[in-house]
Amino acid sequence: MSRRPRDSYDAVVVGARVAGSTVAALLGDRGASVLLVERVRFPSTTISTHYFRGAGLVAVLERLSILDRVLALGCPPLRREWSFGFGSPGPEEEPPQKPGEAGFCLSARRAPLDALLLQRAGRCPTVDIAQPARARSLLLDRGRVAGVRIELDGRPVDIRARIVIGADGRRSLVAREVGAPPERSVEPLRTLYYRYVEGWHGPGGEAPDAAEFSLNGDEMAYVFPSDGGLACVGVSAAKAAFPAFRTAPGPELDRRLRGHPGLSDRLHATRAVGRVAGGSPEPSWVRTPAGAGWVLVGDAGLHQDPWTGEGMDHAGVSATHAADTIGDWLAGTTTEADALARYRELRDASLLQSFEECTSIGRDLTELAART
Repeated sequence: MSRRPRDSYDAVVVGARVAGSTVAALLGDRGASVLLVERVRFPSTTISTHYFRGAGLVAVLERLSILDRVLALGCPPLRREWSFGFGSPGPEEEPPQKPGEAGFCLSARRAPLDALLLQRAGRCPTVDIAQPARARSLLLDRGRVAGVRIELDGRPVDIRARIVIGADGRRSLVAREVGAPPERSVEPLRTLYYRYVEGWHGPGGEAPDAAEFSLNGDEMAYVFPSDGGLACVGVSAAKAAFPAFRTAPGPELDRRLRGHPGLSDRLHATRAVGRVAGGSPEPSWVRTPAGAGWVLVGDAGLHQDPWTGEGMDHAGVSATHAADTIGDWLAGTTTEADALARYRELRDASLLQSFEECTSIGRDLTELAART
C-alpha cells in the first residue's frame, strides 16, 4: 500500500489509526495532498476500549462510506444495553448511548477496524502512505512547523508540509516537539483490563445485541459484542488494583468478573480467545490543540481515563473537526489562524464536558449508583 513520498505535501499526518486515517481521508476527499505516516504495519492491534456510539465514530464511519464494511466484519448493531447494579440488581434494559442517526452503537477489534480505515485513506489519489515509517522530529521555519523528518527504509527523509497533524496518541511526538501546553491535567485514576471471549449470550440466552455494564462498588465491568463472533469483556477498577493486575492479569480479571453476578454465570459458558490486555493508570489531560503549522487530534490533544469508553468517539470526532477546518484553509476560504481557532472551538465544544465528567466521576464510581 505504501507509496514513495514526495518532498512536500499540503499536510503530513503522523499516526494512521482512527484519528489519523480519518483526517487523512477527509482531507484527501477535498483534494489536499497528504502523507500519512505510520510506524507499524497493519493489521495491528492496540490497547482500546473497543466501543463507540452512533453519534460518535459510527457517524464518522458513515461519512467515510465504510460503515457497511465495518458491519460486514460481523459487528452486531448494539440497539440497546443491559445494566446491572445501578440502583437495582438488573438486568435493566435501556436504549443505546448517544445513538445518533444510525440508531445503534458498535464494537470492533482494532486490528480489522484500523486496517479498514487505512485502506479508506489510501483510496484517495492524493493521499500517500509511508508504512512502516517513524516520525523522528519536526522541521521548523522561522518559528513555525514546516514539516517532518521521518525514518523510512532505515534512512532519514525530510518532508515539507503546510500543516503537520499529530494523530500519534498519548505519547505524541508532535505534541512533545511543539511543547503543546497542558490546559487541564488530572492525576491517574483507574486501571482497565480486558480480553475477548467467544460464546457470549444475552441475559435471556439470546444472541448478543447489546452492550452490558455492571457496577460493583467502585468497579465497572463491561461486555461489548464485537466482530467475528467475539465479545470484549473488561473491568475498570481503582488504580490501587493495578499491582494485582500486573502480577496476574488473567486470574485477576477473572476474579473480578466473578464479582459481577449479572455476568459471571454467562462468562463460565464462554471460551477465552487470546491474551488479557490492559495497562497502568495514566493521567488525563487536555492540551492546546493547534499552533503555527501544527494540529493535534485524538489522544494526542485530549486523553481521558478509558472507563467511559469514549476514546474512539473522541478520535473520530476531533479528526472530522480538524479535516473540516484545515480543509477550508487549504482551499483558501479562510485564514490559517481562523481555521485553527475554529478547530479549537469545535473540539472543546464537543469533548470538554465529557472530559470533566469522566475525570470527576472516575475518582469513585459508586456515585453512579446514587444517580439512578
